[in-house]
Amino acid sequence: MSSALIVAAGRGVRMGADRPKQYLTIGGLPILTRTLRAFDNCERIQQIVVTVPEQEMDRCRREIIAGAGLRREPLLVPGGPRRQDSVFNGLQRMPEEDDVVLIHDGVRPLVTGELIERCIDAARRWGACIPVVPVTDTLIRVDPQNVIIETVARESLCMAQTPQAFRLSLIRKAHQWARQNAKVATDDASLVEQMGGRVHTIPGDVTNIKITTAEDLQRAEAYLHRQWV
Repeated sequence: MSSALIVAAGRGVRMGADRPKQYLTIGGLPILTRTLRAFDNCERIQQIVVTVPEQEMDRCRREIIAGAGLRREPLLVPGGPRRQDSVFNGLQRMPEEDDVVLIHDGVRPLVTGELIERCIDAARRWGACIPVVPVTDTLIRVDPQNVIIETVARESLCMAQTPQAFRLSLIRKAHQWARQNAKVATDDASLVEQMGGRVHTIPGDVTNIKITTAEDLQRAEAYLHRQWV
């Protein structure tokens, strides 16, 4: 069995909106609704767990889940003060019979079913995998005075995306290890790496963007329009 853990406990400060960014709309639907539909449409996903701020749980049921038209109702779990805490909380609610869990940013609504399927297959093969896209811009390193001190070779650099997929036993072990050793990371693959595990990569999708700023919202709208025409 495979499950999805959707992390939607952020506040969206950088967006500068009057509400959390997962409630903003693209193409007439809330961002989080689109994300949930993508996983709900995948037959290989048996359960969806969503972490949200505890004070937002009722609102999420009303504004996201009630009108989403999902085949199965997601399980809402209170998030924590950090993303890492939210994921830990969600992992505790995963069915024991699950072999693979996909951990996905709630504000990446354009993830495709094809990418979800490839992540499941890769996690079953290797134990841990993440989708990535190549870095195409020139990268530089600057000093405190904003003077260039190095141009970084980009040939081996990639940008990580979600869903990040793991054998459930492995990612639970990594999060427990992180708690015991006071380790903090911005994504789950980093915890597996820090624990000494190997994480494989698969090709991601350039349209699978994380909506963080108002400009990202405009890009997502453009990608959706391109799909419709």
